[in-house]
Amino acid sequence: MIRTLFFDLGNVIVSVNKKLAIQNIAQLPGMSLDLVHKIAGSRLEIDFEKGLISINDYFTALHKEYNLPCQITVDTLIDIWQDPFEPIPEVCELIPILKKQVKLILLSNTNDLHIRAVRKKTGILDEFDDLVLSYKVNSRKPEEAIYRTALSVSGHRPEECLFVDDLIENVEAARRIGIRSHQFTSIRGLYSFLKQAGIHLN
Repeated sequence: MIRTLFFDLGNVIVSVNKKLAIQNIAQLPGMSLDLVHKIAGSRLEIDFEKGLISINDYFTALHKEYNLPCQITVDTLIDIWQDPFEPIPEVCELIPILKKQVKLILLSNTNDLHIRAVRKKTGILDEFDDLVLSYKVNSRKPEEAIYRTALSVSGHRPEECLFVDDLIENVEAARRIGIRSHQFTSIRGLYSFLKQAGIHLN
């Protein structure tokens, strides 16, 4: 019997237009496309997503290492990151139906900045029973540790859980520890996966 459903956030619950965010950040004073791409691919960004540094330390490092203009603040980027995040209606509409049957847990690689932006944009995160976020648990998918943490939070065995993610490497990592998993590419495919697992959708 399925008792817990783990959902990824980006491109599963909300769509993410990273190109839009990058373009908007690059238009800020003192910024450029090359600089934004350099920061996005840096070790600093990974450390921030794994919660190895706080949001304040992240911005301090940005100002120091990349000469980020002082007028670019946390609030500046939160406002910019709201636009790229759009709830996916067909998936969000499933949440109340699923909550009646299973524990719902968000399992996401993300950072403090993005979560603040999503919360400012939508209340969808409050619909989940729990959140397992990379920057909170110091581990990222597809690392095994984050799945083990998620299972511990759920209180259920791998065979009692389902996982939905848009990236195949994350799906395969979950499968390796016994969690039945699905790569999200369409709402129709998601419906089929859930129904096959015994979840009622109406």
